[in-house]
Amino acid sequence: MENNIVYDLIMLEADRILGGRRKELDLYYKDRQGIMRKLGEAYDKSVDDLMAQILKKKKMRYFITFVDALEEEELLKPSSMKILRFFGKEMTYGNVVSGWAIRDLHNATGINMNYIISAIGQLCEKDLLRFKVIRNRRTYMVNPTFYYKGSMRKLFWATKSFDSYPKRDKKLNIITDEFKETIEEFT
Repeated sequence: MENNIVYDLIMLEADRILGGRRKELDLYYKDRQGIMRKLGEAYDKSVDDLMAQILKKKKMRYFITFVDALEEEELLKPSSMKILRFFGKEMTYGNVVSGWAIRDLHNATGINMNYIISAIGQLCEKDLLRFKVIRNRRTYMVNPTFYYKGSMRKLFWATKSFDSYPKRDKKLNIITDEFKETIEEFT
């Protein structure tokens, strides 16, 4: 209990030091009367304006889950939900997860490879996930109308980018849009 007095003295001294500290970067000294006098300025006023612009708050970035996504999550298998959450954590701004093979997903999540393939199939069937295959590695993109990671200005760009990925069925076969092909034949 005798250490409490020492602790209180240390805390009082810390409060005294913090109370005398100034937030400005100007240089001060304490004269004989105990008054703080300005000795010099740290920056010119024009430099202060430049510093304020440089240190301005960065653009806000978001990870958004939409309300419809919450309802859709209830219908997913547990393995599908785990894969979707994994992609949510791993995706970059713009919802892209690149360079992951099935074996890599197995090593990262610990889910059986058959369950991973089934989960990806379910996510593709519900159009929550699309992917492209590049050199035996897949570049996935989570549907930005389900989950979105990035700035609000890029949300529409991400949605357009998602449309460039091929839509797939439950067995991961690419679904061709017959209506689109018919229109292309006439033009």
